[in-house]
Amino acid sequence: MKASELVNRTNNLIATTIVALSGFAFLPEVFIEDDHADKLDDALLFILGLVAIYWYKKGQNRFQRTVMPVVLSGLALLIKIMGVVIEFHDKESLGDDLGGLILFLISFGFIWWLYNKNDKGLLDSNQH
Repeated sequence: MKASELVNRTNNLIATTIVALSGFAFLPEVFIEDDHADKLDDALLFILGLVAIYWYKKGQNRFQRTVMPVVLSGLALLIKIMGVVIEFHDKESLGDDLGGLILFLISFGFIWWLYNKNDKGLLDSNQH
């Protein structure tokens, strides 16, 4: 396996893990929340987590340098922003969304940084 494939696998796994674990962590909110609108973001995060796992496991995706980890992380951030907007009127429902927003803001920044760091030619694709 080439060094670039090892780095790509690690970066892709980090993004997939963050999105997937968050999806599972927020899933109980779907059953706890009273309003259907308040359940939407948590259900979408769970679905996105399943999509992330499927993408990572499919073919050689985990070994390729692709923008998909950034996209997955960005979608998770947008979903949680949507949750904050929807639940802003209900201070009790808003608590988990604010924590999630912080998580996804930091995660998106980190995944974006990893993606761009490896674009600087630090790894020669011919290395083994």
